[in-house]
Amino acid sequence: MHFDPTHSVDLKDPHAVFLAIDSLLLRRFGPGYGQPLLEQAICDLACAFRGEYPGLLRCDTLYHDLRHALDCALAMARLLDGQATCASREAPEFIDMEHALLGILLALYHDIGMLRRCDEAHMQGAQLTPIHEARGVEFMRDYLGCTALAHLAQKAELIMVTRLTWHMPADISRLDRAISCLLGAADIMSQLADRCYLEKCRDFLFVEFSAIGLAGSPGLPYPDPETLLKTTPEFYTGLLRERIHNEYADADRHMEIHFGGICPYAAAIKRNFDYLGDLLANEDLSRLQRLPQRVI
Repeated sequence: MHFDPTHSVDLKDPHAVFLAIDSLLLRRFGPGYGQPLLEQAICDLACAFRGEYPGLLRCDTLYHDLRHALDCALAMARLLDGQATCASREAPEFIDMEHALLGILLALYHDIGMLRRCDEAHMQGAQLTPIHEARGVEFMRDYLGCTALAHLAQKAELIMVTRLTWHMPADISRLDRAISCLLGAADIMSQLADRCYLEKCRDFLFVEFSAIGLAGSPGLPYPDPETLLKTTPEFYTGLLRERIHNEYADADRHMEIHFGGICPYAAAIKRNFDYLGDLLANEDLSRLQRLPQRVI
C-alpha cells in the first residue's frame, strides 16, 4: 500500500527513500553532491512530522502526511534525473549539483507549513492550507540558512510553485524556472499516482477541505465525499493538466525519460482515473474498498 509506482521503494520508510534518492544523485553527480545534508534533511523531516522537531507539533493532517513528502521528493529526484539526461551542460536550464539537491530538499519540505507551531495547538493543521506554502518558504529559508546551501536559502521561495493559483514571475531565471517546473510536476504526479489516491480523496482530502470550509455541508463545493470524487476527473483533465502544460512546461515528460520508456507514474495515474471513470459510469463508488493509512 505504501510503495511507490515502481513497487521498489517503501514510502513509509524515510531511510528507504534516502537510499533511492542517494543512488540517483551518486550516479548523476558522484559522492560530492551533499549526501550528509540529504540524509540529515530526511531525518529532520521525519522528526518534524512525528512531533520531535523544535518548535513544531506532530502532524495531524491526513492527506498531507510524511508519505506524501517523501513521495514528492523521490518523484523530484527522478524528474531531475530525466531532465539532466536530455539537457547539455552548456544549456541555461542545466541544473547543477547544488541546485539539484536544493530542488529535492524543497520537495521534501514543500508542505512543512501544514505543521502547527507550538502556539497553534488549538488549530487543525488543515486550517493552514491557504497559507502553508508561504509558511514553508519561511521555514526553509531558516533551515537552509544553517546548511551548506545557505547561499541558496532565498530560493526557498520556489516552494510557492506548488500553490495551484500561483504563477512564476516573468523575471525568474531559467534555472529557477526549470527547478520550479519539476517541483510542481513532482507534487502533482506523486499524489495522482498513489495507489490509494481515490480513497485518500474520499477519506482524507475531504476532511482537510472541511477544515477550511470547502466541504461537509449543503451549499459548499463538496457537500459530501461522493461529490468530491465526481468532480475529481474534471479537476485533473482541466486545472491540473493545464497547469502541468502551461505553468510547468510539460515537465512530467522527464519522468518517462528517466525510466527510458513506459512511465510507471503515468501508468498508475491512468489506472486510477480509468477506474474512477468506471465507478462513476456505473454509479457504484462502493467499490472503493481500500483503507488508506496516514504515515507519520
